[in-house]
Amino acid sequence: MRTSVTLLQYDHGIVRQVLDVIGELLRSHRTDRHPAEFREAIAFLEQFLDRFHHAKEERFLFEAAALECPKVAETLVRLKKEHDQARRMMMNALKALDEGDVPKAEKEARTLVDHMTLHISEEENQVFPAIENCLQLETDVKVHVQFERFMEEEFGRNYYQVAEAFANDIQERLLGPGFFKGIV
Repeated sequence: MRTSVTLLQYDHGIVRQVLDVIGELLRSHRTDRHPAEFREAIAFLEQFLDRFHHAKEERFLFEAAALECPKVAETLVRLKKEHDQARRMMMNALKALDEGDVPKAEKEARTLVDHMTLHISEEENQVFPAIENCLQLETDVKVHVQFERFMEEEFGRNYYQVAEAFANDIQERLLGPGFFKGIV
């Protein structure tokens, strides 16, 4: 296992939790009853998913992997484009909410949930295993140090605790404690 990949998979767990909450709100047609929380969840994703997680992938791991794992280089370029698409969806959803256009925000959020679910699945099942097979241990250590420095300088040393707390809180507030435990 490579530490850098493991940390990104950990990020995915937090992202999936919030995506699942948004997805359930959309499926149950309850965003209109929880507009502030709906916006909060999208804003969280804009920060955690895009400015934190995607930034770590693009600036550090993907750069290193493109050099040491040429077989995945083209895929990494495409994944970056998918990050751009997700960024636009989040920004469009937030803008629509600011303008009071809840149906448009819901449409963007639904597209985002579907898009990121597929994207994460590809990274976890195809891309990350390929990177783990060819990324040198020394490179992984360097990438991990870059991750840690980036987090501390841009988000604070305890950012993971803050993100986990948010994901758990938004899930409990909107869906109730243990909502997803019975769904497997």
